[in-house]
Amino acid sequence: MPSKGGDLIVASREQTLDLDWELIHRSSERWPMRQEPYDLIMDGPEGNFSGPAILVRSDGHSHVFRGVGKLEGFDQKQLSNDQTDCG
Repeated sequence: MPSKGGDLIVASREQTLDLDWELIHRSSERWPMRQEPYDLIMDGPEGNFSGPAILVRSDGHSHVFRGVGKLEGFDQKQLSNDQTDCG
């Protein structure tokens, strides 16, 4: 899909060892998508990541994917419990 970029949000919870993750992606042109599973491949300045996700919301330009499996390429050590990045 033609891309303007996106934000990968990763979080950990004490209740599980698995990471929660979500991708909010913006397409540069209208790109209708079906709400179904996708295998995502994400290349960005922080690294290369991939994983299975479901499209949960889309308006044709902004697409929200919820991870439903392991986020490959992400090192959980990158998360810090005493620091929050809201930027």
